Amino acid sequence: MNTASPPQHPAIVLTTVRHKDGVSIVRVFSREHGIVGCLVREGVKGSRRSRNLYSPLSLLDLVGIRVVKEDLFRFQRADRMMAQDRTAGEVPRGALAMFLAEFMLRTLDSSTPHEDLFDALWRTAQRIEHATSIGRLHLAFMVEAVQVMGLKPDAPVTAPGGMDRFNLAMADWESGPPLGEDYLSEGEAERFLRIQGMNFDELQAEALSHDARNLLVLQHVRYLQLHLSSPRPIRSWEVLSTVLAP
Repeated sequence: MNTASPPQHPAIVLTTVRHKDGVSIVRVFSREHGIVGCLVREGVKGSRRSRNLYSPLSLLDLVGIRVVKEDLFRFQRADRMMAQDRTAGEVPRGALAMFLAEFMLRTLDSSTPHEDLFDALWRTAQRIEHATSIGRLHLAFMVEAVQVMGLKPDAPVTAPGGMDRFNLAMADWESGPPLGEDYLSEGEAERFLRIQGMNFDELQAEALSHDARNLLVLQHVRYLQLHLSSPRPIRSWEVLSTVLAP
């Protein structure tokens, strides 16, 4: 682990897929390249060190990285930028890391850099490891993602006269019943809009029930996917919502 000097090529692990005998592809979110795959040789029979090094949201410096073809890379070595023992060893922290990693994979296109979003996810991974209370870290990241991607709705928090639903795809109020996942009721929308632009500490202090937090997370996932790609289910959500239940 090297924390004394800035990383040469910072990257955040998202997932690892077995490629062929002795070789896996680690999908990472690189600050310079966006989401790309990296060929890695497995350690001795998939050692615990190797598994933990490439677990979701591991913060790495990929030294000597080079292109193999298109969005596939190799590197000389991967240095861990900080110890993440609690993330690897505690189920709620690990489930939170897995959820955010899957969200990134299912929301962003490959090979497109998003430096501000990368920095936001890096900070979130640090908080997952060190924060005492982790129950709202995923919501705080989603709110920051909306901000840094330039997607903060330019709409009043309170519904204008005659408007009674909020269209997530259009990021604006309109009239009509809130039918389907792309529409929020007046109360849901006002809560959604009120927290936009809040920082981590402000969100921690916000009065939110467990159910309200979960609904806001799913609404942000929907909103970001509508504007960055297309809606896709996050399979790890069920596990995360269970382990974070009161």
